[in-house]
Amino acid sequence: HYFYLILAFIGELSVLGQWALFRHSLPVPEMPLLALFMVLPILYVIPYVFSEVLPPIITRGLTRFAGYWFSFSYYATMLLIPGLLLWIVIRLMGRDDLWQGTVSVYYSAFAFGLTWLLLAVGAWIGHHQVVRTVDIETDKAIDRDFSIAFVSDIHLGAVLGTSFSRQLTRDVNACRPDMVLMGGDIIDGDLQYVLREDSFSGFEGLKAPAGVFAVMGNHDTYGENLALEAEVLGRYGVQVLNGDVVTPIPGVSLFGREDYYIAPAAPVRKADEAAFSIFMEHEPMHIHQAAEAGWDLHVSGHTHAGQFWPNRLVTGRLFALDYGTRTFGKMTAMVSSGYGAWGALFRIGPPPEVVVIRVHKKDSPKEIY
Repeated sequence: HYFYLILAFIGELSVLGQWALFRHSLPVPEMPLLALFMVLPILYVIPYVFSEVLPPIITRGLTRFAGYWFSFSYYATMLLIPGLLLWIVIRLMGRDDLWQGTVSVYYSAFAFGLTWLLLAVGAWIGHHQVVRTVDIETDKAIDRDFSIAFVSDIHLGAVLGTSFSRQLTRDVNACRPDMVLMGGDIIDGDLQYVLREDSFSGFEGLKAPAGVFAVMGNHDTYGENLALEAEVLGRYGVQVLNGDVVTPIPGVSLFGREDYYIAPAAPVRKADEAAFSIFMEHEPMHIHQAAEAGWDLHVSGHTHAGQFWPNRLVTGRLFALDYGTRTFGKMTAMVSSGYGAWGALFRIGPPPEVVVIRVHKKDSPKEIY
């Protein structure tokens, strides 16, 4: 709750600048427009702070509206910067009349239109998940070629519920994987809301002969009961790995590491050199260590590939790999942009995805999937 109250306070400060920018072009009196802008951050906070007492339909409607407001506010605030620079230049020219009479109106209209365009494009991308395919060859003694469907950052909660988990199940099943891996942040943080709505029930139809496995992420930790979340997921066929190693397919070793947020000092274990070994964690924090420990494949999520442009300028510096596929020594690392989203389904950048990883025996004929 404190996190969202802090966001609301920051939002109140940002809307003052947005009002100053947009008041020049919107056909609304300045004071009513200011009042409207000041209400928006409060509407953002209400469903997150009072989700336990509000009817679910109101919570869901407000959270979806709030998510898109956040996206709109994000870019509107960014557009304040060039507007301020333009105002400074005109003031230095001694042409205050030019700003008041012409430039402020045109720039305000431009900024308002561009923000809505970005909102529309981001909403469209966010609602259209794609399938990204990664092919890997191995000389390990696996019985046969196999495929993995990897999804991360689902973020079930007040915004994304049962219908979204069912959509994920349909999309994953259409890929016909041998196993399914979930890379953490299965919930958005409010476990009780997810349990009341029974959003995990949408995973019940996931079909994977070798099983469905998951690790927890930082947002799962915010739910404050990882054991209960793992237990309920287990009822729907999802096995949570909490530092465990399993053998889903003969010749394949799968390790699910505790999230860095939960156990930052947990050591990186050595891989089974005889098996094709998969290292799964939520945050891509241990790519180099996993490569040094002999793992063949590292999968993770968390970054959302920035979700909003230009956030990848930050995530690209924070992690050895923030999105996509790259080899580190003999290990292939794959970081997903995630299937869901934090806040609204909104993306400016790589789209949400299911990653299908196809593992082939070296020098053997490729199976057709």
